[in-house]
Formats: sequence, C-alpha cells, structure tokens
Amino acid sequence: MATANKQSFVSLTVAGKPTAKGRPRFGKGGHAYTPEITGNAEEIMQGEMRQACTTPLEGPLQLSVIFCFRRPESWPKAQRNAVDEKRSEPWHVGKPDLDNLVKLVQDAGNGILWRDDAQIVRLEAIKVYGPENETVIN
Repeated sequence: MATANKQSFVSLTVAGKPTAKGRPRFGKGGHAYTPEITGNAEEIMQGEMRQACTTPLEGPLQLSVIFCFRRPESWPKAQRNAVDEKRSEPWHVGKPDLDNLVKLVQDAGNGILWRDDAQIVRLEAIKVYGPENETVIN
C-alpha cells in the first residue's frame, strides 16, 4: 500500500484463510452486533497491521490485496506445483465475495494503516489459489 505520491509504503502478509466482512446481526430490541467470525478475523488482521505500521498513513492511498486460498489437495500434482510457485491463475471463483473480503481489510485498517478507508483512491484486489491461506496487503 502506498500513498498516491509514493512517499510511504506498507506491505504485510496475514496468515490464515481470508475472511469476508459479515453483515451486522440484530439482537432483541434491534441492537446491532458484529458476528464473532468477523470480529475475530479483524482482531487478527489488526494485530499484524500494528506490527507493520506505527503511524497511520496520510493523504490519498493505493491499496493492493491478494486473497490467497489454499489449493485443493485433490488437484493433480503438476497443477498443485504450478499454483504453489506463484499467486495468480487459477482464480478462486466462488464464495466469499471479493468485495466483502476487501471490506474487512479496509475496516480493519482504519486508525492503524490509514486514518479512514475513505483515503483509498485506487484499489486492486484478486482471489487466487496458492500453497497457503493468506492475505497479502501492499
């Protein structure tokens, strides 16, 4: 992740299966709360973000995120080896939705990587298969 004028750069990898931002749930009396899976995923991501960045970035930002899902063991060995060498095709098609994955990263970074995710003016995000479950943020 860099500011639009290229003055700052932050890069980090968060181990674990990428998690989508869950919709708020409503309890009795209309009280809204964050689903536990979303809260746990945000806490893990925020811990990694705090280690990578001590002061939130200012100004317009570019955000690049690679959501890497562990490739199935059932794939033929040649296909597994090809995927393990790079994070690119084959694309991870299906749930979770890319926009919900990105939303969790953006919300987790508020006050840590950036003051507010409204600072993000350019976004690149992909879902791919790879050797391990992880989220790579640049």
